[in-house]
Amino acid sequence: MKIRSRLFPALAAGAIALLMMPALATAVPPPPPDTVKRLSNPDNLPVIRPGQNGWYGAYVSRVIKPKVRKIGSLAGRDIVELQTPVKVSGMGKYMAEGPTGHIWYVETREDKIIRIDPNTNEMTQYFVPKGAAPYSVAVDNDGTVWATAHGIEMLLELRPEEGVVYAHQPPSHGFLIHINVERKSNTVWFTQPGNNQVVSYRHDVGFREYPSPTKQSGPGRLDFDAEGNVWFPELYTDKLARLNPTTGEITEWDTPSKNGLPAGVRVEGKIVWVSEPMADALAAFEDGKWREYKIPTTGSVVSTNVTDEEGFVWFTEGGWRGSAGGNKIGRLDPRTGKVEEFDLPRSNSQPLGMTLGKDRSIWFSLVTGAHVCRILPRRTAR
Repeated sequence: MKIRSRLFPALAAGAIALLMMPALATAVPPPPPDTVKRLSNPDNLPVIRPGQNGWYGAYVSRVIKPKVRKIGSLAGRDIVELQTPVKVSGMGKYMAEGPTGHIWYVETREDKIIRIDPNTNEMTQYFVPKGAAPYSVAVDNDGTVWATAHGIEMLLELRPEEGVVYAHQPPSHGFLIHINVERKSNTVWFTQPGNNQVVSYRHDVGFREYPSPTKQSGPGRLDFDAEGNVWFPELYTDKLARLNPTTGEITEWDTPSKNGLPAGVRVEGKIVWVSEPMADALAAFEDGKWREYKIPTTGSVVSTNVTDEEGFVWFTEGGWRGSAGGNKIGRLDPRTGKVEEFDLPRSNSQPLGMTLGKDRSIWFSLVTGAHVCRILPRRTAR
C-alpha cells in the first residue's frame, strides 16, 4: 500500500495562512427579496443559463399520492416501488434524507426536485428553472435542499417552504456533479472531477477549492467522518483520499483493485466504504487496512450503499455512467462476506442512489422507468 500526503499550493504557508486567506467566493446571497415568490403556474418557469446567478421563483405542485406495489423481498424485507409523477424518464443520480425525515431526489430531464413523505409515500414536486437539470441532491440542517446542475455548472439552493431557488456560480468549472452536506458545520461540499478538485460552500465564507494532489485523479462521490474530514475516491487513479479542511492536507491511499474505478465513498463510524464498479467489489478501509468483498454478479456495476441497524450493507447494482449493470440490489454481511441479491423485475432499471430513512426504510432510485423503490423495515414488512 502506498500512502501519500501533501498540502496543496495555496496552503504552503500552513494552516494560519488558510484562516487568513480570502474565500474563493461569489457574493454571499441576500435573503430572498419580496419580489421573488413561488410561481402559480409551471408554464411560467424561467429559463436559466450558465452564469445567471440570482433568485428564481419555483413552482410547488399539489401533493400526489403515487401508486405503490410490492415487487418482491430480500432477507425477509418487502420491496415496493412507487410510481413517480413524470412523463419523461430520466431520474437524477442520488437520493437524500432531510432533517424532518423526508426523502428527496431529482428528475434531471424535467427540472424537478421531488420530496417524499415517508409516512404516506406522498410526493411534492418542486419545479426549478428550465435548463437547470438537477443531478445530485443533499439537504442541510435547516432543511435547505442543495442540488448540482452540472449541465450549466451551477449550485442550486432550494428553500422549499418559500418556494424559491438561488443559483450560485462556482469560481471555476469542472463538471460539477456529486454533492453532500457536512452536518456539523452545515457546509455544502461537491466534487469537480473535470478540474480535479473538491469544493466547499457556506453562506458566510463562500466557495473554497481544494485541488487533488494527483493530476487527473477524478474525485467522485464524497462523505465525512466524525472529525469533519472529507473522504473521496479518485476514480481514474484507483485511490482513496482524505482532506482535512482545517489544514488543507490531503492524504491518499491506493485502493485494492487495479482499474476498479472507485466511484463513491460512504463513511460508517471508523469504516470507509468504497464502491469499485469495474471490480465488482465493495471495499472497506479501516485503520489503514483494506477488506474487499466481491459481488457474485459479473458486470454488477456496484454503486451506492447503506448500513442497516443489524450491520448488513445494502447496495445497488447499476446506473453508474448509464450502465444497466446487474439490475439488482444486494445485501452484504461484512462479518462473513456472504452476499444475497434481488433481481429487479423491470429490465434496465439502473438502480443507483440509495439512502437510509429514519424509520429504517431503505430507499433507492431507478434512473429509468419513472419509479423509486423502498425496502420496508423488517418490523413493518408485510
